[in-house]
Amino acid sequence: MTVWYYVDHSRTRRGPVSAEALAAAYAQGQLAEDGLVWREGLAQWSPLADVRDELALPPLDPVAAAEAAFPRPSASPPAPAAAKRGSGCLIAAAVAAIGGLLVLAVLAAIAIPAYQDYVVRAKVMAAINQARAQQVLVDEFVANTDRCPRDASELALPAPGNPAVASLTLGEANTGMCIIELELSADAGSEALAGELIRLS
Repeated sequence: MTVWYYVDHSRTRRGPVSAEALAAAYAQGQLAEDGLVWREGLAQWSPLADVRDELALPPLDPVAAAEAAFPRPSASPPAPAAAKRGSGCLIAAAVAAIGGLLVLAVLAAIAIPAYQDYVVRAKVMAAINQARAQQVLVDEFVANTDRCPRDASELALPAPGNPAVASLTLGEANTGMCIIELELSADAGSEALAGELIRLS
C-alpha cells in the first residue's frame, strides 16, 4: 500500500496515511488544492493538484468554473401560439431583440475581462505553488545546517518548469530569514507582470 504525507492548513505535517485517507482529508477541507503532499518515489513535495489524477480526485474544469461564475442568459421564451399578428407584435419583437442584445453586450463586457483576470490569477498561483513546494526543502535544509541555502544548487533544485516563472532564486534577507524569490515572465498572462518579483520567507 502506498503511504502519503501531507501538510494541512495549519502547516502541520501529517502521515503516513493511505491514499483514501488523503482523499478524505481533501474532501473534508483539511487539505487544499495548493497543499503539499509527498510519497516515496516523488522527487520533492508537490501541490495536491499535481497528483490529483493518481489519487482519482475529481478534476477541476476551468471552463465549467467560468460558465458557473458567468452563466449564459436563457433564450427568450417562445411567443404564445395565440399571439395576434400585426405591427404591434413586430414592434414588441424588435424591442425584445434589442433588449436581449443589450443584455448580452453587458454580460460580455463583464465576463470576458473577469475570465482573463481569472486566467492570470491561476497562472500566478501556480507559480507560487511551485515556490511553496521548495519551501519545505528550505525548511529541512535550515533544520539540518542551521543556515539558509546560498543558491538553488545546494538543494539540487531543477530549473523552473512553469513557463510563468522566469527564474527562482534562494537567499537570505537582512533580517536573517531565508527567502525564495520568483521572477515572473510574460507567460504569466500579462506582459505587465514580466519581471515582477514574488518573495516567500
